[in-house]
Amino acid sequence: MRILTVALAMALLSTVASADTVYGRIIQSRDAGEITLDQAAVYLAASVVAPQLLPADLALGADPDPCGTPAVLEAQRMEDRISAETGGEVNDLLARPTLSGPENTFDSPSGHFKMHYTTSGVDACSLEYAQALASYADFSWSTEVDQMGYHAPPSDLGLGGGTNYDIYVLHQTSLGYTSPDGIPDPTTPWNDSSSYIAIAPSLSTNLSEVTVAHEFQHACQMSYDVSEPSWFMENCAVWMEDQVYDDVNDYWGYLTSGDNPLRKPWWDIRDGGSTLYWYGGNIWARYMSLRINVNAVRDVWDNCADVWGPNMMSAQEDMFSSHGMTWEQGFMEYAEWRWFTSTYWFSGCGCFDDEAVHWNPGPYVFPYHLVNSLPWTGDEGVYPPESYGIHWIKVNLTNYQGNWVNCHFDGRDGFNWDLGVILYDTAGNNQYYWYDTDASGIKDVSIRAQGWDYVMFTPSLVMETSLDKYYDVSITATSGVEGEGDTPEMIDLRVSANPAGSGSVALFMLPAASAARLEAYDMSGRMVATLYDSDAPSGQSTVSLSGLSTGVYFLRLYADGQIAGRRVTVIR
Repeated sequence: MRILTVALAMALLSTVASADTVYGRIIQSRDAGEITLDQAAVYLAASVVAPQLLPADLALGADPDPCGTPAVLEAQRMEDRISAETGGEVNDLLARPTLSGPENTFDSPSGHFKMHYTTSGVDACSLEYAQALASYADFSWSTEVDQMGYHAPPSDLGLGGGTNYDIYVLHQTSLGYTSPDGIPDPTTPWNDSSSYIAIAPSLSTNLSEVTVAHEFQHACQMSYDVSEPSWFMENCAVWMEDQVYDDVNDYWGYLTSGDNPLRKPWWDIRDGGSTLYWYGGNIWARYMSLRINVNAVRDVWDNCADVWGPNMMSAQEDMFSSHGMTWEQGFMEYAEWRWFTSTYWFSGCGCFDDEAVHWNPGPYVFPYHLVNSLPWTGDEGVYPPESYGIHWIKVNLTNYQGNWVNCHFDGRDGFNWDLGVILYDTAGNNQYYWYDTDASGIKDVSIRAQGWDYVMFTPSLVMETSLDKYYDVSITATSGVEGEGDTPEMIDLRVSANPAGSGSVALFMLPAASAARLEAYDMSGRMVATLYDSDAPSGQSTVSLSGLSTGVYFLRLYADGQIAGRRVTVIR
C-alpha cells in the first residue's frame, strides 16, 4: 500500500489543493531561490501597500491575504539579511501612511485612538465610516484590554500627532494590517513595540467590526513580543474576532473551504502551506480557551513576554503545564476535538463547542483511511503527517460488535509518534485516549467494539524533522485479546439512571488517582455547569446531577489524560 495509483494520487491532489496567496508565492519563491532576499523583502512590503510593484507571476490569479500583518512583519524581520539600500526601500513602503487627499483626524470617544482619514482619492471614506471604525476600536479596547486583561499597545511617542493609538483608513490589498514602529515601552523588559493600524475603506459593517478587533489584537500581541511567529499571531487574532463580536462569525468562512486544520489535518499546526491555514487555525486558540479557560491564550502571550525573542512553543508548553497538562496531551486532545465538528456528532451539537456544528463540511478523511471491512492494512498514503500533523483512520464497527479490534501501528523508527483512539456511537457517547509509541515507532492496541459504532485511530508526529514520515497500520478483528495488543485501562463515565430523575448521579471510574473535571453541556454545545473539578481517587466517584434542570445534556469527563462523554436526559 506504500504506492497509490497515479489516478488516485491525482484525484487527491485536486481534492486538497492549497489556496494560493501572494504572501505564499513570495515566500515559496524566496525559499526556492527563485528571487533574491532583497527582492522578497520589497515584494512582501509591496504586496500590502503597493501591488503595482509586484511581477505578474507573483500577483496574477492569487488569492488575497485578508490580513497584511504577516507580510509586513516578514519584510521587517528580513532587515539583517538584506542590503541597507533595500532596507530603506522597505521602510519607505511601510512608513506611516500619507493619504491620497487632505488628512482629517479626530479622537475616538474613549480617547484611546486617533483616527486619520481623507475624503478624496483612492483612500477616500466618509466621516461616518471613520467614526464607525473608531467606535469598533473603542469596543475592541474595552473587550481585549479592560475585560480580558491584555496589555495595551506601547505609546509611539507622538509619531501620529499624539500619544493615543493611530488608525489610518487606507486603500490596500488586504482588509487591514498592523505595522510595528519599533518603539518599546521603556518601563518593561519585554521585546514590545508600538505600532499603527491601517483599515481598508468601504468595508461592510460586520467586516469592519471583526477587522478592527483582529488588527487591535495584533497591536496587543506586539506589546508582549513583536518577534513571535505569525502563525500563532493569526490564530489568536481570528479567535479574538469572535471574542469581541460573537454574533458576526466571519471566521466560519476559514473553516468551510480552503486550507484549514479540519480539511488538512496532516499539515503542521504551526505553519501549514498558506496564510489561510493560519486563519483557520484560530480553532487551536479556541480549543485552549474552551478546554482550559478564556485566559489561557493570554497566558501564552504572558509567557512569550518573559523571554526575549521568539519562544512560542515553550510558552505554550508552560501554559499547559500550569494547568496540569503537557503540550503533547493538549495537541492530542485537539485531534479528538477537531473530529467532533460539523456532522460528526449528534444532531444539532458540535461536541463541546456551541458553534462547531456550523464548520461544514467538517473533518477530512482520506478515502483510503475509511475502513469498512477487516482485516485491513494501510499506510500514510499520498500526504504523510507533517511535524505536528495528524491523520484520522475511521473504522466502521457495525459488523464487529462481538469482537475485539486490534490495531498494530508501526511508524518510522526513532520518531516521536503518538497514536490516539476515539470510540464513539451515534447517540452521543464517546471515549478517548492516546499512547506514545516505543523507540521503534510500534504500538499495539486492542479495544472492545461492543456498543460503539466507530473507532478512529489518529497517528500523529510530535517532533520536528525534515525526514520522510511514513508508517504502516494493520487492523484485525478477533474474538479475544490474548496475545494481542495493550487493552487500555480506560476511565469510565455512566449515570445511575437515564432518564435521570431526583437523586440520580453521575458515576465515574478512574484506573488511577488523578485530577478530574466533569462538565455538562446542553444540546447546542454550550457548557452549562462544572459538576466536578478536583483530585479524584482510583476507583469509583459519585457526582450529583441535582443542579441540572429538565433537558438533554452531554456530560464530559477529563481525567488521567483521557476523555469520556455520555448523553443523559434529565427529568424533574
